[in-house]
Amino acid sequence: MIRRPSRRHLVAALTGVGFLAAGVAGCSRDADSTATAAPATTVAVAVAPVQSSEEPVTLDATGGFEAAESSDVAPETSGRVSATLVDVGDYVKSGAVLVRVTGVNAGLRLDEARAAVDRAAANVKLADAQNTLAQTTAARYEALLATGDVSRTVADQARTQAETALQSANTARASLAEARAQLALAEKAVADVVVVAPFSGFISDRKVSTGEYVQPSTAVVTLVSVDPLRLRLTVPSAQAGQISVGQDVTATVDAFPGRTFRGRITAVSPAYAAESRSLLVEARVPNPGGDLKPGMFAVAQIDTGRRMAVLSVPRRALIEDQNTNSYRVFVVDKDNRARLRVVQLAARQPVETVKILSGVQDGERVATTHLADLYDGLPVTIDQAPAGRD
Repeated sequence: MIRRPSRRHLVAALTGVGFLAAGVAGCSRDADSTATAAPATTVAVAVAPVQSSEEPVTLDATGGFEAAESSDVAPETSGRVSATLVDVGDYVKSGAVLVRVTGVNAGLRLDEARAAVDRAAANVKLADAQNTLAQTTAARYEALLATGDVSRTVADQARTQAETALQSANTARASLAEARAQLALAEKAVADVVVVAPFSGFISDRKVSTGEYVQPSTAVVTLVSVDPLRLRLTVPSAQAGQISVGQDVTATVDAFPGRTFRGRITAVSPAYAAESRSLLVEARVPNPGGDLKPGMFAVAQIDTGRRMAVLSVPRRALIEDQNTNSYRVFVVDKDNRARLRVVQLAARQPVETVKILSGVQDGERVATTHLADLYDGLPVTIDQAPAGRD
């Protein structure tokens, strides 16, 4: 038989449940009051000021290096190569002998021209002597004619012979001048068998070998001048209005990481390139050591001559958010609370600091340590320890 609980037992049970519920509620209120009363956690951080500086406004451009001078050197006469005195990579000074060409015919013509000069010079001496004698004779006969010792016919003959002798002497001198001109040409023909460097530079290609037959149209070597080099850059049309002759250029090449090469714009094309609608700019870059080579690709920055204010913070203050491809910093406000800011970085960055275009202001403080422990609005204390400690 099932026994029913008495009224007294029901009252006691309900009373116990009431006390239990009241106890749980009391504990909850005590926990909430404890959580509310507990002070917020603070983090000690090191800070650094946002610094402002004036920096030049530059434009990016790409291009390549070219030789300042390049020449395919050729002989001025035909002949067979008898000697090649240079090779690829050699440095030569202006006037240095590059190639010798056999000149047997030129030597024979030189000997002939020298003999012709000697003959002409002898003819001049003979003509001068005959002219002197004829002039003296004519003068004497004129004197004798006045005293009646000679006839007019004899005096006229003497005068005619004197005029002829004078013309012969003048003709002999003209022949000597012509012979000397022919000698000069023959001497040049002999000199032309030696091919010399028209300017100082490096041999980039030797095109002939000993024994080859060459003509004035045959290039024997290619000579390039590499100090300075020409840097030909392409500038987008939207930035062309900021380019002018005389602006400074700083270039870098992959072959020398970390090094910069400085030059100056010397020419600006008067027209845009039809295929790319870009502007061709040429700069001269000193290259005393010859490290730069024609054909190297270069990335350059052109100084426009203008300056702009740039804000910078230590690199350790920067937080990169890879999910949003953005960058952030924590600014510590005047109440010593961390404030999260999204910042925009400049295109080119130095190593130790970060250039910022927007998101912070000059003079504000940014946190540089314990960045992982910070969130927006968190109270912080300023750590006076060295900034590098985390």
